[in-house]
Amino acid sequence: MATTRSESNLERRQQIETETQTETERGHSDVSSRVNKILNEYGRTPLSSTSIQEPLQSTPETILAFVLDALLKSRPISHDLAQRAANQLIEEGYHDINVLAGSTWQERTKALQAGGYNRYREQGATNLGDLATLVNDKYSGDLNNLVSRANRNRDKVKHLIKEVKGLGDLGADIFLNNVQSVWPSMAPFVDARSIKAAEELGLGTDLEVIYRELGHDSFKMSRFANGLSAVRLEKKVHKVEVEMKSE
Repeated sequence: MATTRSESNLERRQQIETETQTETERGHSDVSSRVNKILNEYGRTPLSSTSIQEPLQSTPETILAFVLDALLKSRPISHDLAQRAANQLIEEGYHDINVLAGSTWQERTKALQAGGYNRYREQGATNLGDLATLVNDKYSGDLNNLVSRANRNRDKVKHLIKEVKGLGDLGADIFLNNVQSVWPSMAPFVDARSIKAAEELGLGTDLEVIYRELGHDSFKMSRFANGLSAVRLEKKVHKVEVEMKSE
């Protein structure tokens, strides 16, 4: 009788372990499919709407372009309008530190206005001039020196990039979303607002889990972060959530 009871208990433990493993595998599969949906259907390559050529590399021009993009998008204006202005600046070559540093306030104001950035064009032109001074004086014209100075520590990078006038927490988050594509030590990162969207979509908030699903690929992580941002900005969180539950 004792042997039978012992065998029964063993079988029960094995059943529980099997059920637990099955639930874990099901949960893993669910997260994987949701991550891939965001990446494949909404993922955005940084600077994809600009004239900068892919594949992206950590050139001084690309890093400066990330800063220009973040600086403009951190203002309380529409995302599309800020994108137009960023495209205009890059089209005119302002992601080249020599062009930016050699420009006048009037030229920068005109470029921003041409991009539709009217409300903040004067302050924006001033901030761009200050940016050129910071990059040249502190980082010898190359913002790759910033990540080296920060010892590739994300918190230190965030602190240093916020020394750019006009670029606060939101702008730093936008910058990190993008720059992780070429600075892998910044990954995995998702901006604070999009983390909430990830939680609503059943992806959780553990970025290491998501990063593992992406094969520890920092470029994919950047596209994923921008995909979440797109879902949020386009107010499609509920729509995507419904789609995920039905798949």
